[in-house]
Amino acid sequence: MKKVTYAMLLIFKETFRNRITLLLILLIPAIFYFIAIYTTSEIPILIKIASAPGEQVMLLKPKDLGLIYIGLAAAGFIASFMALNLMQRNTYAKKRQILCGYSTLELSLSKLILVICIVIVLGVYTAILGLLLMEPKHISGVILGYILCGFVYGSFGLLTGAIFKKELEGILVIVLLANLDIGWLQNPIFYAAAPGKFIIKLLPGFNPSQVAVISAFTDYSIHSQIISSLMYGSVFLIAAMIIFGTKMKTYWRAAL
Repeated sequence: MKKVTYAMLLIFKETFRNRITLLLILLIPAIFYFIAIYTTSEIPILIKIASAPGEQVMLLKPKDLGLIYIGLAAAGFIASFMALNLMQRNTYAKKRQILCGYSTLELSLSKLILVICIVIVLGVYTAILGLLLMEPKHISGVILGYILCGFVYGSFGLLTGAIFKKELEGILVIVLLANLDIGWLQNPIFYAAAPGKFIIKLLPGFNPSQVAVISAFTDYSIHSQIISSLMYGSVFLIAAMIIFGTKMKTYWRAAL
């Protein structure tokens, strides 16, 4: 466990050595919220929440709905980019760590624990900013939805970083999926009129976004969405760790 802790501290220091990175992480959610405030309407419209039982519709302000989804987008984008960066950087340092006696499991655990810590802090921070602008019914559920969105997309970022060697390819994949998913299709305004709703439900951001929006505006249960979010993120996470472990074993054999 000491090796895992030490490796995690090294990655943390390397990642946040540049203060601009930390500043951007703090500013991006605020910028997203600022844009949402000044570009969405306060005139209530009828909305059907995807996971709400039956065909019940609700009268909601697009601005309140937009604040929830822009927060989810910020949490998902940042978590995925951070995870991609953690997975792809310092390849030679990883090789040296293997030569110094680190196992692939220890290196994998150090990345996993750090990503989870970043996701939790990012989710809470993003949710707090949003809560300053609106009053949801269940604050804890909204925060949990943001954390789960960060977990799912953070895991996707790790998987993308494990598959692609270069940063550009990974960024393009993340931008494409995150923009289509949480940035567009998951919003009930677009979801309601979509002919292929089953495709939207299969996307990574569906269950985390439902946790947040159901908690914000209703009293319905979110247990099934929480479980589905954890399962979805875990699939990405396991796949990422398997690919990363396989690559590290290749480095280890080459070193021998």
